[in-house]
Amino acid sequence: MHLKTPVRRLEGITYWVIEDPQGIEDFINVEIRREWEGDARSEGRDPSDDPWLKTLSKRKWSLEIVAVDCIRLDPRIMNYVDEEKGYAFVDSLAKRSQELRETIERFASTIWPVIIKKENLMLVDGYCRYTTLKAMNVSRVYAYVGAL
Repeated sequence: MHLKTPVRRLEGITYWVIEDPQGIEDFINVEIRREWEGDARSEGRDPSDDPWLKTLSKRKWSLEIVAVDCIRLDPRIMNYVDEEKGYAFVDSLAKRSQELRETIERFASTIWPVIIKKENLMLVDGYCRYTTLKAMNVSRVYAYVGAL
């Protein structure tokens, strides 16, 4: 898959973006799907039973600018804890967010858009990017928005 990924800036943040809806769809249904399937397996879930993954191929994708305050966080993700491994998502998120903020501020790192569902503006990918940008008082972000 060959994707054209121009750079765009919004509120001082630099993003790699895919502008073509078909390119976004391919990227999400191939590259990002693998990550989500791996996440499901690591949580002891069967990816073929995952309600979100079942809707991916039906979604129409677009690149949009979305207000940070309109994006909703999934409580299932935010509250995820694996006691056996001593892992809590929110603790890991806080650490990763601080690291990302430092690389953005120090090196002007380029990031990818977050991924959200159109129907309820639920964030499905990019929790670290979202949390970091919110802490930096960024009010709008680039997002790949998937509509049914």
